[in-house]
Amino acid sequence: MGVKSIKSSSFGKDARYLNEQSMVEDLSAFVTSLGGPVRCREVRYEFDYRSGRTDLVGLGDRDVLHAFEAKLLKWREALHQALRNTCFAHYCYVALPELTATAALKAKHEFQRHGVGLLVLSRHEAKLAIPPRRNAPLLPWLTKAALSGFSSRTSYGK
Repeated sequence: MGVKSIKSSSFGKDARYLNEQSMVEDLSAFVTSLGGPVRCREVRYEFDYRSGRTDLVGLGDRDVLHAFEAKLLKWREALHQALRNTCFAHYCYVALPELTATAALKAKHEFQRHGVGLLVLSRHEAKLAIPPRRNAPLLPWLTKAALSGFSSRTSYGK
């Protein structure tokens, strides 16, 4: 299921993202839209924690946390970062532009083995190419810290 992109200026003439920031901005729009491949009612940019900094964290139904790592080219690095996010997030994803995702999909088993989802972003849509597995966060205190930054949370992290 696709969603229209908000930022048409995020792409160069060859339909590649100009920078990671514009890709994360589009990712934010995709996951907060009604028809998005992952549904978050609210997002936060760059959640900092001791082991890293997540590009985008989204709040889903029942205060479920979704963590997104976006990369223009280095999908293996994004996968490693997404694995670190399992310490606090219920669902973890790597978000890649189409061309990079083609290479990552050849290693689909790595994403599945680790339970990390893959979102493929193009000019006008985002597709969930590999669904993630739900995690039981290893550091519940960090989950609560991530939840504390959202205004629309319900009871989980209060």
